[in-house]
Amino acid sequence: MQKLFVSCSQTLQFYEEQNQKRMAIIYAIVSQFFFTAMFCCVSMLKGEYSSLQIVNMRMITGFVFNTVFCHINKIPTYAEKPSTFRLLSIRGILGGLAMTCVFTCLTLMSVSDGVVMVNTNPIWTNFLAFFFLGEHLSKKALGFCLISFIGIVLVSRPASIFGESENSHNEAKNQLLGTVFGLVGSLFVSLVSIIVRKLSHQLKCNGAMHMQYNYFISAFFTAVLVLNDAERPFIFTFKFLYLNVLLSFCGFIGQLLISKAYTLEKASIISPMQYFQVVLSFLLDIFVLKNTVNFTSIAGAALIVLGSVGIIM
Repeated sequence: MQKLFVSCSQTLQFYEEQNQKRMAIIYAIVSQFFFTAMFCCVSMLKGEYSSLQIVNMRMITGFVFNTVFCHINKIPTYAEKPSTFRLLSIRGILGGLAMTCVFTCLTLMSVSDGVVMVNTNPIWTNFLAFFFLGEHLSKKALGFCLISFIGIVLVSRPASIFGESENSHNEAKNQLLGTVFGLVGSLFVSLVSIIVRKLSHQLKCNGAMHMQYNYFISAFFTAVLVLNDAERPFIFTFKFLYLNVLLSFCGFIGQLLISKAYTLEKASIISPMQYFQVVLSFLLDIFVLKNTVNFTSIAGAALIVLGSVGIIM
């Protein structure tokens, strides 16, 4: 098995050297299939399990996958410098909070609406860079942020604007709560990306090391919360096991591929590839999960993607 893994790695490395940009784009696009499959598994578990229960098992199984990967590739998983250890710990905490918010969003909304909300992180990154890094916030960026905000309103469909004629009170409430969790999760993703940028480029930490801290810390604090949740006791079933193993595997592979893409090509080319996930999520809702897709969701998604891509470019 290890020989096969090494052989595949060498073959991919050869293709990467021959055409770096093409392989980066391929990695980025393929990663979106894995991320969409992960979100599909989360959607299939909603109603039966809480987002914390799903995140906890996802982090435990992800930790196992990542440990095996680090062992095969001889990647160190412990930071010797205290400053690096602190940043990795913060990255782990923020990563766990991001995953919890994202999965909660997906248990409240359809996959397509949830994915659109989660992919608003370029908006947050732009404002965070302005406040914390002192980067210039251009009028163009503000204009595209406004376009994205209009898209967010269309997807969230607040009852005060759209009324409750099409949705029940509970559905409208879930849509609004899902929007809040999606946006907060997106904010945490932006904070994680800033920390990862420093860890990768300044401190030269391997991406697998980042994920090891993320999995371990997130598994620990979600386990504490799950054990203290007396209202929703955890019931272990075969369905929960295989769907969690599948979503953990898909998330792990997707993360490896997108990380590899960013090491091969600049962010301005790779970042827009994540919006392929939006298209996949709508197709998933329509043809696999058989969910009704609102026209406002499609229009809102288009505006959010337009605004986010405009900010990135």
